[in-house]
Amino acid sequence: MRLPYISAFFCLLTSAAVAGGFETGPQGARLLGLGGAATALAYHPAAAFYNPGALGMRDSLLRISVGGMAQARRTSFLSTNTRRKTFQDMTPVPSGYLFASRYLGKGISAGLSVTTPFAYDTSWPLSWEGRSVVQQSSLYTVQVQPTVAYAISENFGVGAGAVFTHGRVRQLRALGQFGAFNADAEYKGSANAMGFNVGIYGRSSEDLSFGISYRSGMRLQVKDGTATFRNVPETDAGRFTSSNHMETDVYLPGTLSVGLANRITPKLNLLFDFTLTNWTKTDSVTFRFANSQAARASQPRRYEDAMAFKIGAEYQLDPKTALRVGVLYDESPLRDEYVAPDLPDGNKLAGSLGCSFAMAPKVNLDLAYQFGVLATRTARDNQAQEQTANIIGTYRTFVHTAAVGLSYSF
Repeated sequence: MRLPYISAFFCLLTSAAVAGGFETGPQGARLLGLGGAATALAYHPAAAFYNPGALGMRDSLLRISVGGMAQARRTSFLSTNTRRKTFQDMTPVPSGYLFASRYLGKGISAGLSVTTPFAYDTSWPLSWEGRSVVQQSSLYTVQVQPTVAYAISENFGVGAGAVFTHGRVRQLRALGQFGAFNADAEYKGSANAMGFNVGIYGRSSEDLSFGISYRSGMRLQVKDGTATFRNVPETDAGRFTSSNHMETDVYLPGTLSVGLANRITPKLNLLFDFTLTNWTKTDSVTFRFANSQAARASQPRRYEDAMAFKIGAEYQLDPKTALRVGVLYDESPLRDEYVAPDLPDGNKLAGSLGCSFAMAPKVNLDLAYQFGVLATRTARDNQAQEQTANIIGTYRTFVHTAAVGLSYSF
């Protein structure tokens, strides 16, 4: 029986669906207010994450930015077969960030970023009609990136960082081939990966700057995953070992970002970003089982590369108050025939608002909120992929993201 093992794919694969799906949003309250347009943004420690080259454009201050974020998705599903409408539980996904940077002298700057860039927590009613596909599915990641930058001149900098990623995934689904609703399968696993982030930053004038950064793809090698089957009838107990060892490789795609920043007036700064995410390595995922009749299970995805466009504006209202607004359009790499309820993805259009208040001479309070709408997606049968577990219907998704943080300079 392939279905229990193939269903594990939906959970583990989503850790590679960055461009649309489960990205927690721009990392940091200031960046969320700008819609994520940050590749050409200098003089902020978040450059360690967005563009290491911009980290070189620093003064002698130690700068720290720390805060928390939360993202909540609200998805509804309208079944094609039953016309029944089901709402996903709206579960906020908490995350956070820490950025720090310091100029060391002789053109060298150092930085550190700790971020939670990819996470989601999907929870459908345990008795819904798609319970044999997924009931609960979650992903959490943490990335730590030490960074070094060098200012070649006062107008040009380069930088690089090493990216350490830890991720863990979980999925719960009912074993639909049995009449008992309490017969289920739970898949869990965790893995670490290493990658790199490089970037360049330049200024053609005091008012116009550009940035280019590349974040490498990474492979999460899940070697100690488990597949646990519960309440299986005795007649089939031999086919569903209560605890089964599972291994798989999950690819996180690389991203290339290009950004421009134009200071229109001394108080108004406009930013634009273009990002291309490479999905070609996530064409398929293969699962390997040590104690199962099915030694391997392979699932094709055939993702397409995806683009994102981000525009942000920052206005210094007075010496103590800054206002921000941003717009984001993010393509989904997921084709209709692979839309699934663990995280139904779609092209995303989002708007952001943000502000900063000076609480002390060197301490700012940052606030931001983003509302996003995903394009309606319809999951359909794919006769060429009969092994794919799915349910047919239409998904609508809305995403709320909020962030609060503090910025210090010493």
